[in-house]
Parts: sequence; structure tokens; C-alpha cells
Amino acid sequence: MLSAFAMAQNGLENIIVEKYYVSNAADSAGSIGALPVGSVTYRIYVDMLPGYKFQALYGVPGHELRIASTAPFFNNEDRGTTNANGIANSRLPNNTVMLDSWFSVGAASTANFGILKSEDNGVNNIVNANGILHNNDPSAGIPLTTQDGVIAGTPQAVTFVGLTATDLSVFDATSNAGSLFTTSNGSIASLNGSLGPVAATNKVLVAQLTTKGALSFKLNVQIGTPTGSVQNFVAENPTGSEVLMGSLTYPATAMVTIASNTSATICSGTNVTFTATPINGGTAPVYQWKKNGVNVGTNSPTYSNAALANNDQIKCVMTSNLAGVAGNPATSNTIIMQVNPLPTATITSAGPTTFCSGLKPLTLTANSGTGLTYAWRKGTSYVANATASTYLPSTTGSYTVRVTNTNGCTKISNAVAVTVLAAPAATITASGSLTFCAGDSVILQANSGTGYTYQWKSGTANITGATSQNYTAKTAATYKVLVTNPNSCTKLSAGKKVVVNCRTVEGLENNFVSELSVYPNPSNGSFILSLNNEEFADGTAHIQIINSLGQTVYTSNAEFANGELNYKMDAGAAIAKGFYFVRAEINGIIYNSRLVME
Repeated sequence: MLSAFAMAQNGLENIIVEKYYVSNAADSAGSIGALPVGSVTYRIYVDMLPGYKFQALYGVPGHELRIASTAPFFNNEDRGTTNANGIANSRLPNNTVMLDSWFSVGAASTANFGILKSEDNGVNNIVNANGILHNNDPSAGIPLTTQDGVIAGTPQAVTFVGLTATDLSVFDATSNAGSLFTTSNGSIASLNGSLGPVAATNKVLVAQLTTKGALSFKLNVQIGTPTGSVQNFVAENPTGSEVLMGSLTYPATAMVTIASNTSATICSGTNVTFTATPINGGTAPVYQWKKNGVNVGTNSPTYSNAALANNDQIKCVMTSNLAGVAGNPATSNTIIMQVNPLPTATITSAGPTTFCSGLKPLTLTANSGTGLTYAWRKGTSYVANATASTYLPSTTGSYTVRVTNTNGCTKISNAVAVTVLAAPAATITASGSLTFCAGDSVILQANSGTGYTYQWKSGTANITGATSQNYTAKTAATYKVLVTNPNSCTKLSAGKKVVVNCRTVEGLENNFVSELSVYPNPSNGSFILSLNNEEFADGTAHIQIINSLGQTVYTSNAEFANGELNYKMDAGAAIAKGFYFVRAEINGIIYNSRLVME
């Protein structure tokens, strides 16, 4: 029968304990050396992944190598030995040599490998010369007469390192008094490394033990990887890269280890999840988590806590449901938490939290403290480059600050809701030229908007009573308009500069002859010029329209008779809106008047 405790970790898959043979009365009578009836012969195999090599069973301080029984181990006094390589093939058929107790690194004799009976093909079985070893005890599985677990080959030799004859006397051929082998400073080594004789399964026989007592052991195993590195597997107290395996202890020992999803140093409020890893826990292990010795959590392989305090101690007690498991219930390692405090994180505000766009009247200030750093957030998004202790918001949103202390712990502050109201547009459109002569004007029009109100300004001063959308500018100045919307938000427009600087053109300003009249005036471009002077004979009048810069923008000729001029002038398509002079020259005499294009 096999007792295999599978726990694949790295190159070592498990330790297999094979119940090789159960002795009966005939075996006891034919034995050389005391072999009690009912003695059990066990074989121990190191089961590795293909390509890995067994290097040693070892004991060092903190990792005892121990093999024990509640009764003495059987040692054949004829050809027995402390290691299988010392047994000649020719001696295996004699009396109970095949049941001797010894160490191995793969061998069953000088030129034979030891393999699981289940992997033996039954060819070339060893026939006992004394007519014994024929017992077919059901508890031992395949009888030796069918498959004896011995095949031809060239196994590696055992090298005992740091072990004395006294240490090995428990397996000496002349003594049956020993029931305990133990060392914390020695090893059973294969200097070249041993591969199993069946490459696909790669199982190496490391010991054969015969006893009527209850067998127990704690093994530590070193194996070599295919790339040349080394892996160490221990039965207890793992350190560094050592791997803890439950199958290295026999009978199966219940064990449990715990680990957290963080390191042991956290910030206050961190939700930590602890996970228990059972070894030989059975099909339904029971878990009891403990914090500072007090039961917490539920019957679960995980335990979470978001309210851990500094120096809290977490461990887990696991109860296996495997029958007869040693060390049950098992207590895990203890994780001692280091919990660093969170910083204070508060915001104070100075100024209104509701204001108009374009203004920054609100200052948000985070609490101060040694070594604190800051990151401002709008909603859940961090504001780029906003890492000072103060911040001036300019858009609507909910503002918080993340404060980090020297331990790297962070906290999000209270939120401050900021509302930024939209400002109105503010523009000015001129209905005509912004440069004209004294006495003329230009209409300035502000943009329209629902509920808008207006205040016109000359320079920086308000113009009294100028609160309409339109304003007629008559004097030189820079005009602006302050627009206010229903939110009471304001915006000041860009300025419009009005220039009153009309040049005199051939006496236009001072020599108006009353006989020349223009109507309708203002007009959209269609005017009638009328003049009556009986002193003039018939002739032609030369007509010009001149802007305020003295530039002629329109010319035509009109006929007059009997001293009368009645001329319809259509200049709407030719000139823009604004203020102009019209001039009529008749027989060398110039008549002037003003006109307004609208």
C-alpha cells in the first residue's frame, strides 16, 4: 500500500511511503536477527519532476532529520548494512536480507535500483532461497513474489556526511536495539545527484525501514534543478527560500501557514486580507482566526480586516478532518501588524464658494504639517500640477485634497462644493464711422441677451443715464459697455475709440450756402439736392460727396435751368453709412451741405 502526500511545490512533488512487506511467522523463524511477527517494511521515495536530481536528506540546526519508531528497527545480522549499496546482489535471496533497514540514494543493492512495486514489471523477481518472504498480506498490496520492486541498474552510491558510526548504529547489522535516528549536523548524500530509474516518474528510493512499531519521520530534502540551481524543502521552520512541505513529516502532520495581501506595514484603515494555506488539512478543514488571541472571522481560509491597530497579532488555528493526523489542530505563524497613522486632511475656505466666471475670489487651504505633501482633486480626478497647500478654483466642481505624510499614508479631505456662474458676452458694434466731425455722432450697440442690463462708460467713468443697449456717441472718447446678466455676473467690453477730428476741405466747415438743401436727410442713400438762384443761367452742376477725412467718395453731374437745380441723387450702393458733406459747384461757386447715410 502507498501513503502519498501530494503537495507539488517546485521540483519536489511529494514524499511517498510504500508499505513494502508485512512479515509473518515463517519470516520470523527464517530470519537471521530478531524479526517480530507482523513487522512492516516501509520504503520512502522522493518524488520529483522529470529532470530534477535528488542530492541529500539532511539535518542542520533548526531542521532536525529524524526517523523513529515505537519499536526497534530490524537489522539483518547476516548481510545487513547501513546503506543499500553495501548489499551484494547475490545476497538478496538469502533469509531476510531483503527486509534490512538502511539508507539509499536510489539503490536496493550494489547493482539494483529500488522502485515502487507498482512500477515493477514483475520480470526477474528475486526468489528467496529459504522459502520465505511469501506473505500476501492485503495491507501491503502487491506480494513480493509477483513484483518485488527491484530492477537491475547502476545506482549512485550513498555518501554519509557528518555522521558517525554511533549516529548510524540504529541501522547497524549487529544491533536491533535502535529505534531512533536523528541528526542536526549531517546528511545522506548523492554527490553526483540521483535520478529515478523511471525517467517519467523520477522517484528515488532514500530509505527502507522495518519495524513492528509505529513509524514516524521528519525529513529535509535538497534537490538539484535541471539548470544547476538548488532547492531546499523542510518539514518545519522554513526560512528564506526554503519550502515547507507537509509530506516531509510522517505520519501526516497538520500544518497551516498564513500570509497577507500586503506587507506587514500598512496605513491605518487599509483593508488587509489574510489567507491560510493548509497542509494535510483533509477535504474539509475548519479554520478559526484569532486577533490578539481572541476569536475573529468565520470558518473560512481567508480573513479580512480594515480596522487593524498597531501591533495587532493575527494567526489561524486549522483543524484537519484527516483521521489520526499528528499536530491537529495546527496553529499558523503569527503576523504582527505595523500600522502607521493617517495624516489629518481638512480644507478651510476663504471667500465665496459661488462666484462669476473669470474671477478667483475663493482660496482653499489644506491643513499644514511637517513633511506633508498635497494633491488637489476635482471630483475624483487630480488637478494637474496642483500640489501646493492652497488652491484657487476657477470652475464648478467638488474639491478635495489628498494629504500624504512621511510614512506614505494618505487621506482625502472633506469636500468643498464650488459653483462658478457664467458671465455674459460683452461686445460693441458701431453703426457707422468712428471718426467724424463735430456735431455728428455714431450709434454704438451692445450685444443682446435675455435679461441683460447695460452701463456705458467713457474711459473708466460711467456715463450717467446711459443704460440702454444703444448709445449715441457725439464726443471723442474710448467707449465701453458693462453687461450684466440675470446671475448678476458682469463683463466689460473692449473699447471703441471715437475720434472727432474733421479736416476743413476748401472751407466746407465754414462756407455753407443756405440755398443748397438736401432731403430726406438722413436717408438710406437716395437724396434730392435743391437750389434756387435766379442769377444763374442754364448750365451743369458738378456734384461731390466727401467723407470726414476729405476723401471724395461719390461724384456726378446734374443739369440746371432758369436758376433752379432739382437733382435726385442715388448714392446708397456707393457709400457706407455715416456722416458726409455734399458739394455742388455751379459756375465756379461752391455750395455745401451735410448729409447722413443710414
